[in-house]
Amino acid sequence: MQNQELTDKLELMGRRRLAMSGVEAVDGFSEQALNLTVSGVKVRITGEKIKITAFNKATGTLMADGVFNEIRYNAKKTPLLKRIFK
Repeated sequence: MQNQELTDKLELMGRRRLAMSGVEAVDGFSEQALNLTVSGVKVRITGEKIKITAFNKATGTLMADGVFNEIRYNAKKTPLLKRIFK
């Protein structure tokens, strides 16, 4: 495994406040979901009453408030046949 510099950080405080770095783009948002691109990976954050309080594209930092229920990174899956026939 190669040493890679960590470029993203996620901090969730009491499920009510979210701080994230490494955010390249906000792909979409509503009161129920945030869709982000973080270090080249798509991230979906769901919850209730979500509101972006700060976003700086130059530094890649994002702050949001609300009630957060799920954070899902959408990484590419290995095809089923490759998983079966290792």
